[in-house]
Amino acid sequence: MTHLKEKTKINIALTWGSTWWHVFPLLSIYNYLKKEQNYNFIWVWEEWSLEDEISYTHNIDFFDIPAWKIRRYYDKKNFYEPLKNITWIFFWIYYILRYKIDIVFSKWWYVALPLCIAAFILRKKIYIHESDSVSGVANKIIWKVATKVFYTFPNHEIDNKKHFLSWQILNPELLEKIHNVSVWINTNLNVLVIAWSQWSTKIFETLLKLLPDLPDIDFQIVLWEKNLRFRDDFKEYPNVIVHDFLTQQKLWLIMKKTDIAITRAWATTLWELNMFGIHSMIIPLPGSAWDHQEKNAQYFKENYWSDVFNENNNLEIELFRKLQKYKWLRKSWLNLDWFYKSLQIIEAEIKEL
Repeated sequence: MTHLKEKTKINIALTWGSTWWHVFPLLSIYNYLKKEQNYNFIWVWEEWSLEDEISYTHNIDFFDIPAWKIRRYYDKKNFYEPLKNITWIFFWIYYILRYKIDIVFSKWWYVALPLCIAAFILRKKIYIHESDSVSGVANKIIWKVATKVFYTFPNHEIDNKKHFLSWQILNPELLEKIHNVSVWINTNLNVLVIAWSQWSTKIFETLLKLLPDLPDIDFQIVLWEKNLRFRDDFKEYPNVIVHDFLTQQKLWLIMKKTDIAITRAWATTLWELNMFGIHSMIIPLPGSAWDHQEKNAQYFKENYWSDVFNENNNLEIELFRKLQKYKWLRKSWLNLDWFYKSLQIIEAEIKEL
């Protein structure tokens, strides 16, 4: 950690955790800015986490910081856990001073609160990016002390002074090995199923019911860790290629050949699909926090003609009808010119230092 004391570079603390679709935007900022060699980075989250692993892989300094969730419902923990967050504010005042942190860049979540409050007390720069169309409690609190706030979706807060529309942060690793950006034309409709790991059982079960009647459509199915039990079932079909997991470097190869994607409404995934000219068939996660997945999906329906399905309303029938309707649809464009737009906007604001 000693190299963070060197003031020839700007020291940036990244904070967010727990899920791939918000971890990757922070990793994207690191991958994009590290090329200039003007910045040092530190990642803040819990020990033995996904972020800890990513930090180790990318040689990013890592700090473990326990924090406690803000609950909007009655729980006896609400009476004493905020006191623990206050303790961690003082912890971070010490570490910001010790390691001369200049900028805190937060994506979301309660872990960001003590760090951002400490940064505000010390008058450090605080940048926050909101991926979803609806903001969580922690972000709404941090907004009040933030230097700049960046949004993926248009909203009434945007004033181009403190609040900016930057669109979604996408990972440069997706484009690392792309040498040919021409459109790939498939013989059969090529469908990517990328519903991520959690809460997607019903989607995979529905697809298994449909596959016997869709022999002339090719599928690429990404299972992730919590759905590996479906692997053998899907492998029985010759028109299905199964992936347990895909790195960002490999994902672009799949997306470049994809015509349609069946997906949840995670903001990062929706914008990645959009950049690769893929038509989205979105199944929002029921009961997502503040119903943000439904709102994300409706934005794409209104602006990019995506299809939106209700998981609990005839999903099997509706998916089958749409897939039959789109059987002759093929990708016609790529939108990669916009890929770095968000990172360029954020970099310009950071360079004000």
